[in-house]
Order: sequence, then C-alpha cells, then structure tokens
Amino acid sequence: MHASPFPILGLSGGIAAGKSFVAGKLAARGWAVVDADGLAREAVLPGSEGLTALVAAFGPGCLRPDGALDRAWLAAHVFSDDAARARLNAILHPRIEALLAGRLAGLPADTRGAVLDAALWVERGKAHHFDAFWTVDAPEVLRLQRLQARDGITREAALARLRAQATPPERALHADLVIPNDGRDLTGILAGAEVALLANWKVRRARTWRTPMPAPFSADQLRDVLATLLSRGGDYGEAFVERRRAHALGMDDGRMEDVLASETFGASLRLVDGETTRFADLIAPTFEELTEAARTLAAPGTGGAAGVPALLLKTHPTPSPVERDPGRVALSEKVALVRRAEALARTEAEALRPGALKQVSVGYGDSTQRVWIAAAESRNGAWSGTLTEDHRTQVVLRANVTAGDGTQLQTGYQALGETRGFELFTDEAVAHTVREAARLAVQALDAQPAPAGTFPVVLSSSAGGTMIHEACGHGLEADLALAGMSAFAGKLGQKVAAEGVTIIDDGTLPHKRGSQAIDDEGNPVSRVVLIENGVLKAYLQSRKTSRKMNAEPTGNGRRESYRHLPIPRMRNTFLAAGSEAPEAILRDLDRGLLVKRMGGGQVDTVTGNFVFQVTEGYWVENGEPKYPVKNATLSGCGPEVLKGLTRIGTDLHHFDIGTCGKDGQGVPVSDALPTILCPALVVGGTAEPLPSVI
Repeated sequence: MHASPFPILGLSGGIAAGKSFVAGKLAARGWAVVDADGLAREAVLPGSEGLTALVAAFGPGCLRPDGALDRAWLAAHVFSDDAARARLNAILHPRIEALLAGRLAGLPADTRGAVLDAALWVERGKAHHFDAFWTVDAPEVLRLQRLQARDGITREAALARLRAQATPPERALHADLVIPNDGRDLTGILAGAEVALLANWKVRRARTWRTPMPAPFSADQLRDVLATLLSRGGDYGEAFVERRRAHALGMDDGRMEDVLASETFGASLRLVDGETTRFADLIAPTFEELTEAARTLAAPGTGGAAGVPALLLKTHPTPSPVERDPGRVALSEKVALVRRAEALARTEAEALRPGALKQVSVGYGDSTQRVWIAAAESRNGAWSGTLTEDHRTQVVLRANVTAGDGTQLQTGYQALGETRGFELFTDEAVAHTVREAARLAVQALDAQPAPAGTFPVVLSSSAGGTMIHEACGHGLEADLALAGMSAFAGKLGQKVAAEGVTIIDDGTLPHKRGSQAIDDEGNPVSRVVLIENGVLKAYLQSRKTSRKMNAEPTGNGRRESYRHLPIPRMRNTFLAAGSEAPEAILRDLDRGLLVKRMGGGQVDTVTGNFVFQVTEGYWVENGEPKYPVKNATLSGCGPEVLKGLTRIGTDLHHFDIGTCGKDGQGVPVSDALPTILCPALVVGGTAEPLPSVI
C-alpha cells in the first residue's frame, strides 16, 4: 500500500454515519473507491474458500437455502458474541486485505487517489497506515433512524450495533479530518481537504513509512548471533539493539541550571528455553562481543541447534510522524524556547496577582531512540526469523510556577509532551502550558481547605486518566494477573464494571506519549479492548505472558532500555466516551466535588484500593462550582468505582502524560477519560468534616 504511485486515503465512520455517501462524493471528484464491505462480500461468495471457512467455523446454519451466506443470521450471532466476532474477523480480514492489495495493484499509475472505505480501521489498529485518515460522523439519533430504516431492525438492535464499534470521539482522536454528515453541504469541506492531501501526501508517507535505517549490525550478523544463541536448544532467541540520544535543559529563577546531552548504544540478548529465561546486556558491543555473549548464554543448554533462517525484514508504519527531529535542532533554539516559556510564565503570574510570584522553573527534554529487534522463534516445529526496527521521538516542556501571599506557598504544574518533533512547541501551545501553570499556582492561594467525607465526585475530562491508569490499568497487565496480584485475575468474561464502561489501551493513537510502531519485542502495536460494556475481555500481553495464557501478544511488551527485560505495560489507556453531555453531569450534582486535575498517588493492584491527590478541585452545590479547594485527596477501590459508574460524558480529548514505573523500569505513557460521575468516593481534606451525602 505504501508503494502506490498515488495517495491512499483511509475513510471510516460508524454504522449509518454516511461514509459510503462521502465515498461517492469523492468518486465524483475522480478518486477510485475501494469498498472493504464489498470486498468482504466478495470474499464469501458461494464456492469461495472464505465461505467454506465460515461454514467450518459457524456451522451450516450461516447459509441460506440457496447456499449463499445468510448475513442476517451472521449478524445476529456475531455482534453480541465477542468470541464469534473474533473468529469472523480472523477469517475475513486476511482475505479482504489480499483482495484489497489486488485492487490497488490494478489501478492505473495516474489515478488521482484511492479511497479505502471500511468501518473498522480504528478497531483494527490500521488508521495510521494511510496517507491521510478521515472519519464521517453524524448525530446518534440520525444514525439510529438511518439504520432502523435501512435494515428493518428495532432501536435496541440498532444501538447494539452502534455500541459494537469505536465511539465517534475515539475515531476523532485518529482522524486528520472529521466530516459532519448531518445534512449540510459537504462540497467545500471535501474540496479544501482534498487540496491539502494532494499537496502533502508524499511527505506524510515518507514520514510514516520510514526508510529502513542502517543498523549497527547487518541482518546476516544478527542471524549468526541468534544461531549461536540457540545452538544448544531453546524456543526463542532475541537480540535487542538500541541507540539513543537525549537532551535536557533546566531553568530555575532565570538561571539556566542544567544543559545536558547524552548518547547511549547497547544491546541485549534473551534466550527462552521452556520456563527458563537467560539474559545479558552489553554496552557498545562489537559483533564479536555479541557473539561471545550469545555463546555464554547458550552454554547451559542441552538441546540441539536451531535452524535459524534468514531474517525477514518487517516494516511497520509509525502513528507519530515527525516533522522536525529535535536531534537536529540547534541548542540555541532549545535554550530560546525555555527562556521564552520562563519569561511568559512570569508575565502571566504577575498579571494575575502582582507580587505573588515566588519562583518559576522550566524544563525541556527530548529523546530520539532507534531500536532493531532480531528474533527467532520455533512454532509447531518450524523456525522463523524476523528483523524489525523503530525510530521513536519524544519531546516535553514542563513548567512549575510557585506563588505566595506571605502565609502560604502554592505551586502550579503543567506539561506539554507528545511523540512529535520540535514542531510541537508552537507559540500557542507554549503559551497555554505556562498560563495554566501560573493560573493554578495563583488560584490555589484563594482555595479553601477541602471538606472531608464521602461524597459524589465528578471527574472532568481535563483531570486525565490517572484513575483509570493506576486504579485499574495495572491490574489489567497480564503478568500481574498471572501472579494473582490483580483485582481482575481470573475474571476474563466476567462482569467487572457497570454497563457502558469500556476501557481501551491503544498504541496506535497519533502522537500520544505511549504510541510507537512496534513494542520492544518487535510486535506491532494495537488497540486492545480490555473491558467492554463492563465485561473483562483481555489483558495486556507480552510474548512471555501470551504463551502462558494461550493468547496473542498485544504489542505491550515494553522495556525502559536494552538493559531491561520486556514486561507487559500500558501505553495510552482510556475510558471510552459515553453519551451524556458533560455539562448535564455537573448540573445534576447537588453537593460534592468537581476534580479538574489529578496529582500522584498510590494503589494496591491486588485489591484496587487507591489514594490520589487533587491538584485542582472545586466544591459544588446545586450544580455550580462554589469555590476552589486545596489539600484534597480521593480514595476508594478501583473495581468498585468501575461498577458504580452510571454517567459517562462524550468529551474524550485530553490525555495526561507521564512516565510509568514498574519493576524498576520507567516507560512513557498517557491516559484519559471523559467526564464521569463517581457516586461515592472518600474525600480527604483539612476542613471540618461535612455530613456525607452518601
């Protein structure tokens, strides 16, 4: 697909949103439209291999009397059964992709562009594979009307089909363009977007499907290392090679305190033999040193030598194309950025409350990591060998502002960071970051001590997903579940949350802090539905845990560096959007706490019990925030919170960023949630206790 001589546009949208209508508009503008739904029908025509596979999987009941596929029967048995849906997708998707490749190959080289129209690009983790990705949206009421009229089904059945797909806010996170198909004229929207796409698609493709980088070792050398590693038995051998460059600047009270630069090069070897894992890491090794380390790891083995084949190079697109590599940005420009942010923070704080500013600290950091992963694995008696690579870029700007009034000091913190290049630091983005830090510090001077008690709590979408990440996410990592150290251990397929609660971890979200092309075991990242409508569906898997649980790796095997073993880790974890207006959720709160920003905390993954700090909160009465509060904490039990959620907003857009620590390793992550109502949380505060609402 990435070798086509014309642009490839991915087009998606929920059922009855009107993506086929939009595809028709693009066809009228000269684009070739490939309908994946049409290819799905072609893949299961009477007499086809695909139809035979469906009959074998679902039985002859899926056929009509004339021998054709009974789509109504299939829909009734698949949409409500996740296992059946997975079997269907496993049968259809490879065949559809083969047909798709054939259609693209058959198009003339002077084709204006190709539109690949499919409903499930986001769900399949493929939205970042295109030169642009557009999604079509329409109000839910209108979609239900269209679907009921089109298919002659009840409203409940139509809602079930809508709920089986990604929500519109989630699709929007992936999209370069959201097309509002609500009856308005789309001519101008499509024309403007088309011009931009045609002007930029070659650059975008080059950044997304990057040319393989020269590795420190050749593919033949890495194959030889693996052959040595597996020369005395083993099921799996791996060489992980890493080169990383990083820069950090720190300014405190107008003085540039830190200017740091570092470069590391290293490699590690891992040998898995049954339940035994042997591991070695080396700093800046030569090929001979790597081979000798492989020989040392292999020595305890008692089996025969593996027949490691030539390594197959696998290329995966990045969800985070970079425009300006920070490693190529002059130090003077980075210093100027920090100075500009520091000066603006001072100006903002002084404007908010003259004389209150006590200190400003600004930090900048960037990291460019290149990894090469060579692996050999035995499955069903046959050996395979692969070589994958990734180029990962992280940048971050942090602002701390401290304000005081003679009796107290308060601090405001804000961070701006993504998997982008230096282009992230626009004037608007930098100004927003430091203004928020200044506002939080000054506002906290007027905050009143938080009341103590058990109250309803509204978590705003601006609070980020700390609650989801800490109180629930870690318990959904497979190694903790296998060890019995998770409140969700042994509960696959069981109801663990309220109806409507869906939790997703997605490494394909564009530019989010946890996004990459592959994990640290060479598996492509994916979108993992962990909890769907309250039912536990999956855990986050590494290669090791997936084998133990008879599951597929999910692209969540992560490590801090070449010196660490990969373990299951979150990436971008979020609670899926619901259907309620966030304003209505707050308006119905008679008395309780509104939380707009969360701080750090602690969690027990076995029980799910947590305690978190509130860095921006407001006491609410009769649906109106009355005053800001300080020194507030929230405590409760993560699984119980999930079971009690009854109101979930539509506003999924803000992701908090951080570095998640586990087993002595830190990896970049982000998390999010829409506005939600927690009916009963324990609020810790320093004010006189108030009678609990609950």
